[in-house]
Amino acid sequence: MENLDKVKKQYFASVINKIDDQTLKDILNVEEKSFPEQMQSDEDDLKESLKNKRGIQIIAKDEKGEIVSYLSSLPLKDTFKNLKNYDTELKSEKDVLYIESVATIPENRDIKIFLKGFELIKQEAQKRGFKKISAHARVSNGLSGVLQKMGAKKLRTIENWYDFNEPFDYLEFEVENLNNKK
Repeated sequence: MENLDKVKKQYFASVINKIDDQTLKDILNVEEKSFPEQMQSDEDDLKESLKNKRGIQIIAKDEKGEIVSYLSSLPLKDTFKNLKNYDTELKSEKDVLYIESVATIPENRDIKIFLKGFELIKQEAQKRGFKKISAHARVSNGLSGVLQKMGAKKLRTIENWYDFNEPFDYLEFEVENLNNKK
């Protein structure tokens, strides 16, 4: 019966334009359940990222209305200074939306929830005039591979991304090409 319940789960993704204290607390909970401690953002870092109006922030809720996943992004030029020491080949390009974090509570990890959030971010990116979406994607959990299957171009691997002691791939999507794929 448990497998049947998993198949029937419904998720609802939405863009969030205003972060209130409860939403921040719920996203922090997702962060803590999703990542090893050294990869977790603290409350101040999360608040700064999520309140960046130039970025696109997505949450996904389950059928009970609880936040189980989030995706935060901001223009690459807004975070370039923070990233350039970890990826020396990175260029500060305009019109590039950088996905800073993707997290889903482990018991809710499902390709449907990821696809809903990603579909929403690419639609929103196109509306806002971004030409590319980029990310440093974790290799060990398979995220980089999933994104590449969805059309991301792997540009390079950083063996010790952000001093996390594991490799991340730097990926880019052309927004125009994303919107032509179904």
